[in-house]
Amino acid sequence: MDIEVQDLRVLRAVADTGSLAGAARALGVSQAGVTRRIQHLERVTGLVVLRRDHQGARLTAAGRLLLLCADELLPKIDRLLATGRHEDPAGPSAERLRIGTVPTPVLPLVTAHARALFPRADVELCTILGAYRASAGAGDAQAADSGTDLLGFFRAHRLDLAVVRHSPVLDGPLPELLESAVLAEEDMLIGTAADHRLAQRPSIALSDLDGEMCLLVGGRRHADLRRHFTAAARHADVHVELRWASDEAEAAALACAVRGALPAYPLPAPAVGVAYTPLSDASTRHRLLLVWLPGSPAATWAPGLADTVREAYRSEGRA
Repeated sequence: MDIEVQDLRVLRAVADTGSLAGAARALGVSQAGVTRRIQHLERVTGLVVLRRDHQGARLTAAGRLLLLCADELLPKIDRLLATGRHEDPAGPSAERLRIGTVPTPVLPLVTAHARALFPRADVELCTILGAYRASAGAGDAQAADSGTDLLGFFRAHRLDLAVVRHSPVLDGPLPELLESAVLAEEDMLIGTAADHRLAQRPSIALSDLDGEMCLLVGGRRHADLRRHFTAAARHADVHVELRWASDEAEAAALACAVRGALPAYPLPAPAVGVAYTPLSDASTRHRLLLVWLPGSPAATWAPGLADTVREAYRSEGRA
């Protein structure tokens, strides 16, 4: 038996999402299919590439070494496959339009208008986690090499587009090797129990949270939110007591039980008894960006797609 290309794609997806379930969602396959691919990879190589625990799946040293090889091979394989396709040079391939994305309420409009623009292409979504890498030793608090990991996603996954959150105050500019257009601007939200002292206000300032207990959800999927919120609090010289939750449900329950504040991006998952109020500070206001590589086929049509999505989002009263 030999290593198959899909084995390497699955390994990359597990590394990106931090779990077998997340990789399955990103690739649009079943979790059982992801497990079989990993098992096949381990049988072929004779190596243990993943360690599984209650927090998800982590690459072993052997898995990380294999991933480095995969990141070198996959772009070359994709380029080779692309030469055999009859593609419209001004658009995506006739087979697929690949979009990297964070969870955001603007995404349905992006995919709908992309399908209208290229009706023959299958729109595929690739989940982006941690688009702005945290600096070594700083946990989630600071960003270093802003956008470096996002650029890596384009190179490794052959993305046509990406939809990301970006804070002009905290993230700095995107790399020069990327082009972007603003789809919308949105505020971070604070969830509180309905009877919390801040719950009835039309908006909240970071200074209102000084001394409050703030609940943050662990895991890679929430890394950007943790980094964004803690950096904004530090930027505003606001001191909060941080308490960790394992998932959104636990965080919402704690918010009600201990009268804590729950930072969230729009749209938070509905939670019984929790009211969400926008933060009004400039450092917690973020942009939803459509991003592409300059000189790529997408560069000819992505700006127009961004304009269409922005107007549609505004007409819904969201932007």
